[in-house]
Amino acid sequence: MISQENVNEEIEVLYNGCYGGWGLSDKAKELYTLRKVKDPIYYLRRRSDPILIQIYNELGADFDSKNSKTVTEKIPKKYENYYYITQYDGLETVEIDYTKYDRDNLKKNIKEILENNSMDNDEKINQLKKMFI
Repeated sequence: MISQENVNEEIEVLYNGCYGGWGLSDKAKELYTLRKVKDPIYYLRRRSDPILIQIYNELGADFDSKNSKTVTEKIPKKYENYYYITQYDGLETVEIDYTKYDRDNLKKNIKEILENNSMDNDEKINQLKKMFI
């Protein structure tokens, strides 16, 4: 019924590990623009972008702007669209919205059951009951 995700697969997320605010060096912005997009501000949107992480690994300390210290955190890939960055005075933390993840998966599972033409309605009802018992 539901495909199994590779539970061991992880992604890296970049975030600022010090006070002062996250930012990239001019060199990192230039490399990112050359490899990815013409809008250098794009890097702020997806901290798990593989190209951005590659540049981080290549440049090391030269990756950061003056007041930042980028670090990485690994999270399960299944949460790739459910993480967000919180910050206090520039010091950031990676958070995961587990409630939204669970809700989206529940909706997906219900939809798969309801759209399954190989089951009759009684089977569908039984499958739905199993989800909530």
